[in-house]
Amino acid sequence: MYKFPRIRENEYSISDFIIALVVVILMILGLVTLRSVVLDTKEAPRFQKQVIWDLLALSIMVYVIVEKEIRIKTLGRIAYVLSVILLVLVLLVGKTVYGARRWIDVGPFDLQPSELFKLSLVLMLSSTLNDPKNEGTLRGFLKSVLILSPAILVFLEPDLGMTILLFFIWFVMLFSSRMKLKYLLWTMGITIASAPLAFFTLLKDYQRARILAVLNPDKHLHSAAYNVLMSKAAIANGGVRGTGYGLGTITNMRVVPMQHTDFIFSAYAEQFGLLGTLFLLGLYGTILVLALAKLDRLKDNFWKYVTVGSCGVFAFHIFENVGMNIGLLPVTGIPLPFLSYGGTSTIIFAALVGLIIKARVVSKEPRQVE
Repeated sequence: MYKFPRIRENEYSISDFIIALVVVILMILGLVTLRSVVLDTKEAPRFQKQVIWDLLALSIMVYVIVEKEIRIKTLGRIAYVLSVILLVLVLLVGKTVYGARRWIDVGPFDLQPSELFKLSLVLMLSSTLNDPKNEGTLRGFLKSVLILSPAILVFLEPDLGMTILLFFIWFVMLFSSRMKLKYLLWTMGITIASAPLAFFTLLKDYQRARILAVLNPDKHLHSAAYNVLMSKAAIANGGVRGTGYGLGTITNMRVVPMQHTDFIFSAYAEQFGLLGTLFLLGLYGTILVLALAKLDRLKDNFWKYVTVGSCGVFAFHIFENVGMNIGLLPVTGIPLPFLSYGGTSTIIFAALVGLIIKARVVSKEPRQVE
């Protein structure tokens, strides 16, 4: 029978418990908001499903925290290989929703392989960048590019938002490492130079429309910009204090598409207002600040890169989701951590938080309760 590793009490700090508590609070806010969106609709069962996902995600988070360090690194490599296989499989037999093939039917739920790849990418890059042979070398840079290369499969689904996120994770982690800056500058230069060509040749029509809708929303009022305009109306209707729980006029009218996933922020902001929004962003900020506050005290660079990569994932998701809800960024289908409905994404977010806390637990310096 498997036995969980025993961890000494003094390996934890109050900050670790605060991070875990914030996750629970975010999940509660997500469930409360989701219920207001799906109540009295045919999507009502999603609430019960999300309760199950949240409980499972918390279990995964605890497992990651108490698991042995060597096993986490091994599982990271296994997850990477598995996720690449699943990314190929999803293109062949995946479930198509709204023109995108991103999910695989696994019994009662849908598995999104790109979410697993996102987690394994953080772990694989951390191991690679922590290798002295790869520090600041062209060999290490090329190896990191090879690890990132399955992102092409994500782009082919197509999933532009996740593709950009994966590239962002790669860039942030390399920037925080000892990689020579010239390699990153060359990569940025090539990316920027090829962006116009990619825009006209690689993107789908609806992806181009979403980008153009940000620049000229009135022109796309009844097409690509409709979701965003309705979302902005809901947020504006919330004002400073919000309409009150269950009293969101626009939310109750169900005029904002995908309000249980991509646009759940608009439902939250309408009901809880600016004050509630600042509280929500403060919760996210608490996780990021506490995670990054003591990078220099972590055991080694592996856990430093894991923490930076995990925080990069959260920062991108929050910035992009809120940005597209208020019309500042294109709609990309990026969920809001622990608020948006979703099984795979919630579990992966919880696993990333588990890694953040684990990095602090295995800190090389003994830490007393703060």
